[in-house]
Amino acid sequence: MHTQGMTVDEATRFFQAHAYMEEHPARREALRGTFDPGYLNYTLGKLMLLKLRQDWRRQEGSAYSLRRFHDATLSWGAPPVPLLRQVMLNEPGTEIL
Repeated sequence: MHTQGMTVDEATRFFQAHAYMEEHPARREALRGTFDPGYLNYTLGKLMLLKLRQDWRRQEGSAYSLRRFHDATLSWGAPPVPLLRQVMLNEPGTEIL
């Protein structure tokens, strides 16, 4: 796929193992990843949210919980992740990934 030389067959097995897909839908998803430019946006969004979660967890310390993170995130609606960083973090920094 788009990183580290993963083949379509390897991506199919990855989707089967990690997304619990049957072989046919897993292959379709792996093939989609080779040509759909929108696929990158899903991946970037996921990585930005994971980074935000990590930074928010560091900020919140022992008060952190995954539920609190989701509640706080969803309370803002659906703004772009960089804007979420601005409102959720005391020191949002410039690194979004």
